Amino acid sequence: MWDYEPQSDTLIWDQRCRAMFGLTVDEPVSMATFERLCHPDDIGRMRRRIEAAIARQNDRDYAEVYRVCLPDDRVRWLETRGQAFFENGRCVRFVGVVMDITEQKLATEALKQLNEKLGERVQERTRERDRTWDLSRDLLAVTRFDTTPIALNPAWESTLGWPREKLLQGPLSDLVHPDDVQATLEETASITSGQVSNRFVNRLRHADGSYHWLSWNAVPDAGHMYAAARDITSKIATIDKLAESNRQLLEQIGERERMEETLQQMQRLEAVGQLTAGVAHDFNNLLTVILTSTSFLKHDLESGAPSTKALARLQYIRDAGERGATLTSQLLAFSRRQQLAPKAIWLNDTITGMLNLLQSSLGGSVSISVDAAADLWPAMVDPTQIEMIILNLAINARDAMGSGGQLVLRTGNISLTRPAERPEDPLPGDYVVLAVSDNGTGMTDEVLRKAFEPFFTTKEVGKGSGLGLAQVFGFAKQSGGGASIESEPGVGTTVKVFLPRACSTLAVAENADYPARPPAPSVRHAILLVDDDQTVREVTAQMLDTLGYSVIEADSGAKALELLENGVSVDLLLADFAMPAMNGGELARRVRSHYARLPVVFITGYAELGELGLDGAVVVQKPFREEQLADKLMQALRERSPV
Repeated sequence: MWDYEPQSDTLIWDQRCRAMFGLTVDEPVSMATFERLCHPDDIGRMRRRIEAAIARQNDRDYAEVYRVCLPDDRVRWLETRGQAFFENGRCVRFVGVVMDITEQKLATEALKQLNEKLGERVQERTRERDRTWDLSRDLLAVTRFDTTPIALNPAWESTLGWPREKLLQGPLSDLVHPDDVQATLEETASITSGQVSNRFVNRLRHADGSYHWLSWNAVPDAGHMYAAARDITSKIATIDKLAESNRQLLEQIGERERMEETLQQMQRLEAVGQLTAGVAHDFNNLLTVILTSTSFLKHDLESGAPSTKALARLQYIRDAGERGATLTSQLLAFSRRQQLAPKAIWLNDTITGMLNLLQSSLGGSVSISVDAAADLWPAMVDPTQIEMIILNLAINARDAMGSGGQLVLRTGNISLTRPAERPEDPLPGDYVVLAVSDNGTGMTDEVLRKAFEPFFTTKEVGKGSGLGLAQVFGFAKQSGGGASIESEPGVGTTVKVFLPRACSTLAVAENADYPARPPAPSVRHAILLVDDDQTVREVTAQMLDTLGYSVIEADSGAKALELLENGVSVDLLLADFAMPAMNGGELARRVRSHYARLPVVFITGYAELGELGLDGAVVVQKPFREEQLADKLMQALRERSPV
């Protein structure tokens, strides 16, 4: 509290007032003291206000806010209120109170500064939003739920070509492609119900009549839709173009695969063609043995010659027949088209088994020698494919040697640790190596670089498809190995094929002689024999009778079904697969539909059993021996119970 007497210039401050001004209790105070402590910026205003308050009588209260400077250099905000008392028109006393409002003032100033900063930030953000709105390449819009626009950014004009004034006159749904109207209405209804739209795609009409693809994101708020759309027309066009390119590429790949398959088949046919002359020569030799032995056997029987001579004649005939069967099976194997599963084989045995075939294919002018490793590992390969590779390499070597020469087949083991440097090189690992060498013309470096390329050949037109070495390369890589060529012009060529080593030990089956006659079954089973070839059927029936079976014959599938329908009881159906009208497979399906437990055994001369649908069936491969047929019949009878 303060009390001022203008007449005597006496100023009285109570203890609390003194404390606010930083004065002690006994320190004298006066108006000069007040002016000394008052802030320089406020002293003039306070002097005028005090003089005005005590100069004339009025009903208004005195109230001011000012600052004082304390002795410790702090500034304190004070608010003072007072009233002047007059006598005879003169102020005799001026009394009031003072309050410390420093904290309130500082808080107010801080709030004011904060509001100013916040206002600046709002203005800055507003400017940023406006810049984003104006510069964004996306189509930004605020619309009502009926798609009538309230605000659109400039990107609408640059994207769709319509003036914004035109677009603001009606709903944007008027521009939607007819095929997209229903989906757009459903999406708008979903947004109206409070859902957020994410990447909704439709088409809007351009001013030139074309349509642009747009991808939308939209949210509802306060009765409006806030949306952003991106023009994805070029992206859609790129995707369509890419899809078309992929379609064309797939067609090209399919066409290339068909061409490669055709050319590979041509390569096989070319190899088979190389076999023809040699096989025909061998078959002539075999037929000579058979016919001559038959003639002598007839003469011996008529003249009563010793049985030992007749048995020898029969052995010649049997041996010739088995050699013919071997040649036939090899010829059929080389004509196969399907890829067989790899298995562990002894490569030395494979080469030994092919020597006669190679000699007959290459002719007498080519000398063939084999250098086989004694400790050779088993190889994991497709047996038929490796035979085809050996034959192709041998034929290539013969062509390179011209009129004659030396062909060497070598085998060996090798462990590689160096990484592959070329596509045809094998990866590090253990391999069985097949090396085919000739002393022919050899290859130049230029030819050697292209030797494994498909369709590359140095032969005359019509004498080679260019797939021979490419097939070797493909087979080796698919088998998990590799290939290499060493060649020198005028010296010769060596082609090496690296075959992966079989992980497990290969069991070598001993060539046990078949018994002269299989034991007869303990029960005399009845067999329905179906074959359209009368001679084959009669011979097979005699063999079955010899083996202890009773035989019922049928010359067609229809006849066999008729016998079964008439109540003929049989324990097994033995049917030739290749028959006119109804083949063995069709007959088996018809029979099993009524006699599900009747065992079925097929007889066929085809090599491609998988293509005939015989996978998993019991099959006797023509030509067959008595003991082979007996084993297959017993196998089938053990697997199924008779009807």
